[in-house]
Amino acid sequence: MAGNSQDKRVNDQRLRGLGDGGTLTESMLGRGTGSILFKKVGAVTTAYYRWTINKKAGLLSIGQYRSTPNAPGLTLAEIREKARDLVAILLEHGNPKAYLEKNAAQEEAQRVVDAKIADDASRVGTFQDLLDNYCDDLLARGRVKAKQVAGMFKLHVSTPFPELVAKPARDITVYDITTILKHVLAGKPKNRGKNHTTPAPASNMRSTTDTLHGYLSTAFEKARSSITSLERKVEDSKNFDITTNPVSGVGGLEDVYKGDTESLEQAELAELLIYLDTLPDRQRAIALAPIYFGGQRLKMLAALKWERVSDDGITLIDIKGKGKPRLYFLPFTPRITEIIKPLLDLRLSAEGPFALTHNLIRADAFSKVFSEAGTRLSEAGGSNEAASKTRYFTWKNIRVSAETMLAGIGISQEIRAHILSHGRSSVQNKFYDRNSYLVEKRDALTKWGNFLDDIRQRKYRPDLKIQSLSELRGDDH
Repeated sequence: MAGNSQDKRVNDQRLRGLGDGGTLTESMLGRGTGSILFKKVGAVTTAYYRWTINKKAGLLSIGQYRSTPNAPGLTLAEIREKARDLVAILLEHGNPKAYLEKNAAQEEAQRVVDAKIADDASRVGTFQDLLDNYCDDLLARGRVKAKQVAGMFKLHVSTPFPELVAKPARDITVYDITTILKHVLAGKPKNRGKNHTTPAPASNMRSTTDTLHGYLSTAFEKARSSITSLERKVEDSKNFDITTNPVSGVGGLEDVYKGDTESLEQAELAELLIYLDTLPDRQRAIALAPIYFGGQRLKMLAALKWERVSDDGITLIDIKGKGKPRLYFLPFTPRITEIIKPLLDLRLSAEGPFALTHNLIRADAFSKVFSEAGTRLSEAGGSNEAASKTRYFTWKNIRVSAETMLAGIGISQEIRAHILSHGRSSVQNKFYDRNSYLVEKRDALTKWGNFLDDIRQRKYRPDLKIQSLSELRGDDH
């Protein structure tokens, strides 16, 4: 590489005096270090770094020369500084242009990698994302428990464990789940109802813990199975990257559901029926219907739409559990038709019959009718001086009472299962028994309605003995 024979210095005065197409050259210090070429085209003077390697010339733009303080570009001192940096590259790496292009390509490749890593990181689903994903799926499928599940997650997971729900879901361990469930188990029931004004039930948190355990397991299982789902929209979804379900490693509680809800006595149920008769027609019809239908689940009855109401009966949708929704038909009896006549005659809601306004009644409002009745009757005593005082009850007690008394008046377990849509999980029940049991259900509901009308008149059946839980468990000695 040939060097410059002398240092040709350039100053601002000479640069400003350049005419269009004019050039100036300033040699860099040292042998074989190249030079700076200034070339003016029009009103713009551009500086280039020029070198020779093996008699092959190279040229690389340094930038525009700033001819005045307010003009764009680089000062002469800044141009010389950049030229010295290029000299250093030339002496250490050879061709500055090739070196810089290679570096630029490497930087771009690294930028792409970094962007991919950042994008992947943004798609990594947190524990909170996993919980929300499950609740959104429930809501999209119209599951009535969607709000309940979301509320449980917020109360028992997100609020008490903010740092835990911020972790990637794939990093959640069996010990994390155990911590959450033990926290719930050690807690106390919360007040319920609107503004949390209804006193908490006198119970422990075992059933709540067990329910949350089930919801968490299902949420993780859904996230795990979504990885291989053909319907998963990858570009729109979080990547949970879960291969195992940490909840499945947490042992469940034993004997959670011991049937810890007492059944009412015939006299207590009579007091309820007499009390409900004092309500306005529409409220009375809504309250009596689930009882005369055999103790139906309130949330399923509340969701009844007009298209599932016929002249002969109603078709309810059983959406409990993990399986697909199941339809089951309940026939009208003359007594049931009489009771719900106000709902059928005056269609307040375009959606369905169980409504007090243009909206269907909510399950919690439905249930509140009975808890308020339980409060009033337990505090006020019976409907007259001869009537005994009732214990406090909720709809859960009434539903247990219906099942108990249906059995007591001779309705078989099989027919009760068809009326109340109890689980029918055996192969025989699910696939081979196609009988709708229409006649049997109508006869059973007719017999049940006659029984309810009798006890309303305080005509009790002496052969119907209801055992308390302590008697069933052998607690009395």
